[in-house]
Amino acid sequence: MTPDPRPAPETSLTGSPVVHVLGEQRENLFWRGAAVVGLFFLAVLAGLFVGVPVYLMIAFRSPWLLFTLVFVAAGVLLLVKTVGLVRRGAWHARHRSTCTLREAGIETTEWSTVGADAPVRRSIPWADVASVVASYRTVRRIILAQNGGGALTESAPVLHVLFDQDGRRQITSVPFSSHQDPAVDTWITELRKHGVELGYTARALSWKGETYLSTEAQLGYFATTEEVIPFPATGGWLENAVRLENRWHRHTGRLQEQAGTDLPR
Repeated sequence: MTPDPRPAPETSLTGSPVVHVLGEQRENLFWRGAAVVGLFFLAVLAGLFVGVPVYLMIAFRSPWLLFTLVFVAAGVLLLVKTVGLVRRGAWHARHRSTCTLREAGIETTEWSTVGADAPVRRSIPWADVASVVASYRTVRRIILAQNGGGALTESAPVLHVLFDQDGRRQITSVPFSSHQDPAVDTWITELRKHGVELGYTARALSWKGETYLSTEAQLGYFATTEEVIPFPATGGWLENAVRLENRWHRHTGRLQEQAGTDLPR
């Protein structure tokens, strides 16, 4: 989700019936275990980088061993990075964002800035919603060491909500846990019910816990891009996702061809 530095509007939707509450999910047991193993490995590596050179210098007292101070410095830096990752993970575990879909609009509580003392809270009535664009977000990316390298990317749906408040266009993102999450269709159905314009782009703009683009850059993209195509008026996410992605790639291919023909020779 994308934080907004300005205070939340005074309008509240609290009295409106709740349709769905979407809470930011914790990692499953496998990935929590993988994170612990990875952090333990980094800590051991940092300890070796620091401990081995120090032991050698104490044991042999040779000036030729002073070059190993480079490894000590690298170990200290790695240890600082490891501690930072532990603190970041612990903060995220205690602060998880929520999005509440109500009959009168959308409410969010967004813990997006690490170390923030308070979340960004939003109340967005349907009258303020300009459009919603469905897309993907990157959940994790695994670097492959075999078969020539490369990366394996896990993605999930996200709804980018464009809305107007305080005399300006703003954006917030509603992330889902996976492509099989039934909550996606719950939100899409409610958006259609209230006549919200639904679009689609296969261009990923966000990463779990971070963003590829700043808030301003995302707003600029949606304000100027011709890449967004209409989301079908019927069917859910899984029913439409593959066809939409194929249609989007054909559409952006035509845009690139047109841009190429417009270039001066």
